[in-house]
Amino acid sequence: PRCRPPHGVFLPDRLFLGGPNSLWGFRTHGVGPREQRHTSTGLPHAKTPCDSLGGEVLATSSLSLSAPMPGRQFEKLGARAHAFASAGALHSLGGLTGTAAEGLPPPSPGAAFVAGLRSCIGVGLAFPTPLGRLEVNLTQVLRRMPGDSVVRNGL
Repeated sequence: PRCRPPHGVFLPDRLFLGGPNSLWGFRTHGVGPREQRHTSTGLPHAKTPCDSLGGEVLATSSLSLSAPMPGRQFEKLGARAHAFASAGALHSLGGLTGTAAEGLPPPSPGAAFVAGLRSCIGVGLAFPTPLGRLEVNLTQVLRRMPGDSVVRNGL
C-alpha cells in the first residue's frame, strides 16, 4: 500500500507551473520552490542545477489576442500576430495558511495566494507548420518571486 510522505504529497503527484503551455515568460517548471540537485557524493554543490519541487495548489489565467499579419507573404504562410498576458500562482497547502508576524493575525489563505501571483505580458508571431504551431515571442515578466526561472523571449 502507498503511504503519504512525511512532508505532504509525493513529488510525481505535485503540480508544476511555468512554460509556454502554462505561464508565458517563465521556464518550464520555472515557478515555485526549488532544491539544489545532489552530486554523486550525496552533497549539493554550488554549480549543480536546481530541481523544481512543485506545489499542491495551482491556478493560471491567460488572455491572448491575435490577428492575421497584413501582406501577401504573411497571408500565404498563415502568420498571425498576437499579444498576450498571463498570470498564475503555485503554492503548497502549508504555505497558504502562513504564520503571523509577532502581534499580527495570520494572513488569510486568499491573501497569501494573491501575494504569490506571478505575471507576464508579451507579443509574438505564430506560424502554422505541419508539426504544429511555431511561435516567436518577446515577453516581459511583470511579477516574479525569488528563485523563479524566467525567459525574456523564446520560440
